[in-house]
Amino acid sequence: MSNQQSGRDWVWYGGRPSVDFVNTLRDRFSGGRELLQEPGDLTAWLTTAERRGPADAGDPSVHFAVDAALLTQALELREAIDAGLRAVVDHQPFPPEAADVINGWLARAAGQPPVLDVREGGPSLRHGSRLAGADGALSRIALDAAEILGGETRRRLKICGGVRCSARFYDKSPACRRRWCSMAGCGNRAKAAQHRQRSDAPN
Repeated sequence: MSNQQSGRDWVWYGGRPSVDFVNTLRDRFSGGRELLQEPGDLTAWLTTAERRGPADAGDPSVHFAVDAALLTQALELREAIDAGLRAVVDHQPFPPEAADVINGWLARAAGQPPVLDVREGGPSLRHGSRLAGADGALSRIALDAAEILGGETRRRLKICGGVRCSARFYDKSPACRRRWCSMAGCGNRAKAAQHRQRSDAPN
């Protein structure tokens, strides 16, 4: 699959970067359709995701160099996040192996921490640096996942209720009653199906 082809299949209705990342494996209900088949696919996805993110998410002009080894690690991170998400949605114990993978990325996230330096009796703040490049982008995805999975809002994680849909999303609705990954897609299809059922029902 070319980068251009896979890019047409990306979805951005997850509501959080880590959930959008999980959705790069589409059609999980039927064995999955991988959108990150080669390093260039991950480079393209990270570039697009950074441009869509908040201003402090990272530098959208950065080129993300990805090799086969990093792609393998990224897919491991993605599946660890999904395993945690499914455990939360299904009210199951959180898988320790998923926590280990996410924690491994969190350990990489900080880069160089800031330091308050004292020289000649005067304090000076030496600014730290965040991990750059593809490693940095993936560590920010891991941090986003950890903030959701380990926070009070994890109940907002959901799996789409649409027939033959397995997309994951973070429900930002005030009442937390959203059922569909996208109202324009699965939501409308469900409404149309309900309408047909009512129309076909005997009077």
